[in-house]
Amino acid sequence: MKYKTLFRVLLKFAGVWLSVEGLVNIVTYASSFLVALSVQQRGTFSTFSNYWYVLGPAVQFALGVYLFFGGKWIADLALPGNRPYCHECGYDLTAATGDRCNECGTPFRKEETAHA
Repeated sequence: MKYKTLFRVLLKFAGVWLSVEGLVNIVTYASSFLVALSVQQRGTFSTFSNYWYVLGPAVQFALGVYLFFGGKWIADLALPGNRPYCHECGYDLTAATGDRCNECGTPFRKEETAHA
């Protein structure tokens, strides 16, 4: 397995873990809120009036779903694409014709830029 594939699989595992953990925290908060509502204990609602308790798990769940369904920005940031780039200016040479960079004119060979 290539390292890029392994990285994407690990992103999916992290996404599953984060989304399940966030969902469990949301359900725990909601169930304790419903118990407090049904019992109607005094002073209980003051602890549940703070929405920050559910905001953290909601963000965790959303991040987990994002990572599971690709995490494109994070994956592209960590692992740049396999496209050929000019060694001098960094121009994308995927559609370059000939043996010179379209941006700066630096000569290159197709074999040199294949794994850059």
